Amino acid sequence: MESTPPTILYLIRHGETDANLHGIWNGATDSPLNERGVAQAQAVARRLQDEAHDLAAIYTSPLLRARQTTQSIVARLHLHPIHVWPELAEFNLGAWEGLSYETLQYEKKLWDRMKADPFFAPPGGESAAQFAMRLVTAIRSIAQQHPAQRVVVVSHGGAMATVLAMLVEQDGQNWRAYQMANCSLSELAFQPEPRLLRLNDTSHLDAVGKLDDWR
Repeated sequence: MESTPPTILYLIRHGETDANLHGIWNGATDSPLNERGVAQAQAVARRLQDEAHDLAAIYTSPLLRARQTTQSIVARLHLHPIHVWPELAEFNLGAWEGLSYETLQYEKKLWDRMKADPFFAPPGGESAAQFAMRLVTAIRSIAQQHPAQRVVVVSHGGAMATVLAMLVEQDGQNWRAYQMANCSLSELAFQPEPRLLRLNDTSHLDAVGKLDDWR
């Protein structure tokens, strides 16, 4: 008896923004792609056109930088409709949005606080536990809606790193092992449980340059 083909999710982090470039946290804050980010989005769209055939759907975070990246992909692959899911948005730090990574790490002690207590939330923001479960629920739901199909998901660095750590290792605190560059390509299979096929493939970005981290 032939086995059922896996569901394949192509996970894409949005293109570069000025906030990425300058080390500023714009989790739930809208910010547009910069010039290099636009070029990165076009590059990953070409990569998908070349290798990801028979795509069934595309899902995106509602934030502007993700939607702009998605539009570049849709313009080349003609995928419709675009499914905009709020659950794919980046980590919302509430009153701490717009702070530098340096301030978050050394003054606010954000990562230390989250490691000690996954239910800690900045004022007006969400906790690491809420964030992780939001992403896991969304990604599993997308996979369940597309059995044996190939789907594109456009989201954010922190979001994708966290959901992969949860799905692959059942440990959201190991997100650093799953960091993605802007407009990198990762591939996750469900058959039925998740299996990471590739992570942070940036070979299509050589002509436009890339950041070395997931900011």
